[in-house]
Formats: sequence, structure tokens, C-alpha cells
Amino acid sequence: MKGALGLLALWIAWAALHSLLMTPAAKAWFRRLLGRGFAFYRLGFNLLALATFASAALLAPRLPEPVYVLSPPWSWAGRLLQALGLGLLVWTFLVIDGREFLGLRQVRDFFLHGPPPDESGERPTRLTVSGPYALCRHPMYLAGFLVLFAEPGMSLEHLLFSLFAGGYFLLGSVFEERRLVRAFGDAYVQYQRRTPRFFPLSFPRKVVERGPSKRAGPRRPFGDS
Repeated sequence: MKGALGLLALWIAWAALHSLLMTPAAKAWFRRLLGRGFAFYRLGFNLLALATFASAALLAPRLPEPVYVLSPPWSWAGRLLQALGLGLLVWTFLVIDGREFLGLRQVRDFFLHGPPPDESGERPTRLTVSGPYALCRHPMYLAGFLVLFAEPGMSLEHLLFSLFAGGYFLLGSVFEERRLVRAFGDAYVQYQRRTPRFFPLSFPRKVVERGPSKRAGPRRPFGDS
């Protein structure tokens, strides 16, 4: 029990730090601190998130007790779902600007064009609702669900981490969509109405793209997590 609580506490602390650094207040503070160098914030955030994630994974208690082990053909089905999740993740990165998501494009643009022009510290982009975003509103999170929960050999440690990650995906999507509604207005509200949050119930026949609403200034369409 202590090991399970310690593991959850460690990952919750990581999630709290990750979320705190992407709040508007934190961004505003770093914008004042860094000035023109704020274009490096996204890349620095991702590097810090990766380093702290690796540290948490190394420090987390080991809980190898098996919860269940699937046998063929069910284990094959689990691996297939995980492969689909990885494919969905790659597809999503191809549809969005993966370099912008990682912060590499902001650094390149800083050296080529100077600081970004909008108050958010990032160059404006369009709301993407095509490709994997026509299947669900958060395809990266769906990919995470598939990779984590389709594991054929589920240990206690893996299960607890998967439950933590699933809760974090859900909570993160709620706050992410609030920002997107503010940024894109009615365009995003209509997208919410016709597209499920995580799990697609049908394959969409028609794909459309909408730009940012006139009511709100353009901002990044993609999540901060």
C-alpha cells in the first residue's frame, strides 16, 4: 500500500509541476523574466518535462506484482491496439506542426524573424480539425489510452500509472478546451458538438478546417500538455 501511495504521490507532484508551468500566470512571469527570449520557453518546458519525467520514473517504487496476463489471441489484440495507438500518435504529429509542439519552430523563427508578434509569445496558427482531429478532439490522449491500457501483461505499477495518466488526460483536456474556446470562439464550440472528446463512435465522412474566430485573437490550437 505504501508503495502504491508513494508512486501516485510522485506522479501527482510531476503533474502539478507540469501544469503549473503552463498556466497563464506562469507564462506571464516567464515572459517578463525572459523578454525576447520567451520564444525559447516552449522548448525549455518540454526539455524540463522530459527530464523530470525520467527522474520520476527512476525514483518511482517498483511494483511488479501482476494484475493480469493475457494469453494469445488476446495478447495479440492488445499489442495491435498499442500499435494503433503509436500510429495515431505519429499521424497526429504529422498533421500538426510537430516542431512547433516541441518548441523547435519558435526557436528557429526567433533567429530568422525575431520575437513572435502576438501577446501569447507564440506565432498564431489555425485550429486543426482534420485528420486525427476529425476522429476525436484529443487524438494524442486517445493514443496514450491505447498504449497504456492495452498492455497484455499488466503489473500493479503499470496499472496505477495508467490510471493516473488517464485522469490527467481527462483533467488536462477540460482546461485545454477552455483555452481553445476563448481562442477560437464558436468555431471550436461547433467542433465540440460534432466530435467526441476521446473515443470516436464512427469514422467521419467529411473533414473541414476552420480558422480562428473573428471574436477572439488567434492563438495556438494545440494543448499545452
